[in-house]
Amino acid sequence: MEGEKETMSAEELKARYEALWAEYQDTMHKGAWRIGWRFFFVLVGLLPMMYLFVWLVGPQGWEQTFFHAPKLMWLAPPLNLGIVVLLILKLYRQNLDLDAVKQDYLARLRSLQARLPAEPARTVQEADVDEFND
Repeated sequence: MEGEKETMSAEELKARYEALWAEYQDTMHKGAWRIGWRFFFVLVGLLPMMYLFVWLVGPQGWEQTFFHAPKLMWLAPPLNLGIVVLLILKLYRQNLDLDAVKQDYLARLRSLQARLPAEPARTVQEADVDEFND
């Protein structure tokens, strides 16, 4: 395998680098959107959970909530908070996994880039200010 790496031409190395770069961008794009949408649904998911508890308690139970809260209503907020905290911790773990994938891609890209031949430096021609006409 090492001999194969040494015998690859500059064009093959550049093609592999560009293919790996495109794969890296696609993976990071999909991973970030997946985590973002899951975070959105975790936070927006609070509303349906609260409506579920409202439905379970019933309209008669809600009439007595000012001073006489049913036991289920005392259970709902800590249960919701616990579920949301667990889901956010799961999202955090997924974010760490995505970061590990990112670091792996970047290490592979750096090793390929180190083997690429150096490109000639480009010269940028500056506009001649004295030649400028309004």
